[in-house]
Amino acid sequence: MSLPTYLFKSKLLYKNILLPYSKLKIPNRKLSSYFEGARNYFLGFNNSEDERIEPVDESIPFVQYPLFTRDQLKKIASDKFKFDFGYASFGFHSDSIVPSINSLSDLTDPTQLNSLLPRRRPQGSPSDTLSIKAGDDTMLVSPSVLAIADGVSGWESDGELANSGIWSRSIVETFSRLMTEYKISHTPHHLKRRDIEEILDDSFLHTSHLMDLQKLSGSSTLILGMLSGDILLMISIGDSKIFIIRDNKIILTNKEESMKFCPTQIGTNTITTMPSDFAWIDSFKLKENDYIIMCSDGITDNLYEWEINNYLNEFINVKKNNLKTVANKLLIKAKEVAFDDYAYTPYNEKVNSNPNNKNNSQGGKVDDMSIVVAQVIKNKKEQVNN
Repeated sequence: MSLPTYLFKSKLLYKNILLPYSKLKIPNRKLSSYFEGARNYFLGFNNSEDERIEPVDESIPFVQYPLFTRDQLKKIASDKFKFDFGYASFGFHSDSIVPSINSLSDLTDPTQLNSLLPRRRPQGSPSDTLSIKAGDDTMLVSPSVLAIADGVSGWESDGELANSGIWSRSIVETFSRLMTEYKISHTPHHLKRRDIEEILDDSFLHTSHLMDLQKLSGSSTLILGMLSGDILLMISIGDSKIFIIRDNKIILTNKEESMKFCPTQIGTNTITTMPSDFAWIDSFKLKENDYIIMCSDGITDNLYEWEINNYLNEFINVKKNNLKTVANKLLIKAKEVAFDDYAYTPYNEKVNSNPNNKNNSQGGKVDDMSIVVAQVIKNKKEQVNN
């Protein structure tokens, strides 16, 4: 799809996004510069006398992108740990079995506003980052941020012009972009929970605007973990999972969140509520050689948590596989169950526990699948300072 530039030509964003946002009861704060231009421009359409606002610079025709210098990026590469990772994905809701993999380390020219998807970051920001799209799943992997957005299917059945794949990719890439800006503005201090809430809300508003410009609908679940010093800051919306494993034991995981047996989601259908109001947000102090597994429900609908933990132990400690191989093998195990018509799975248990369900569920669940396996390793001093 060829996407137009960031031109603000309608009042739809103000009516559907920024006006509800301005009425939410959240503490007053300064939006990131990434979104502030859009917000100020559209607030200029508000002519009601009962809602007085500060003067607006209406000369801003597009979102202003703060550019990062290499010196700035070096300053934020100060986390105690980093992720060594491997990933794998399977796009069931896709015409291609080959995932789309994009590097977020090019296009530094600020005049190239030729895509509705977030700007690619300059090289080294904070280090090489990949965005992997498989079906409606999008996975973002880097040495400091891991994220999966599982696009929710079914919008098309309601007659909507929908693309949950665009929503899922945009939300994780926007978050990554804003996180870099926040880290630079806060250095040498590490980000806190309040900062994460602000980045999440700003990313949501920006992505909603991108979808509005294309008149698209869509939503996704979201699971995200980012390093701040030796702390892992985590966000969870819906039923994608994160597991922190230490000494071959799962010591922390998020709780799946749903409403009427439908996973909680973030998207164009949740526009009147800021995601920080209902997201699971937590933090955890990491140790060297901890393992983190992050996956969409295509994995955990078919594999039990104890199976994932046992396979990880086998592949790493017994067979000594590298992380890329481990991720691929876990994906294969999940696919074996998914295509087994006689398997009994965690998904079967969830469906059969619903008292309103009259049909017994059996067999694996075929879906988009995304998984990343990361090991927590120390940042070498010379890598941090150089």
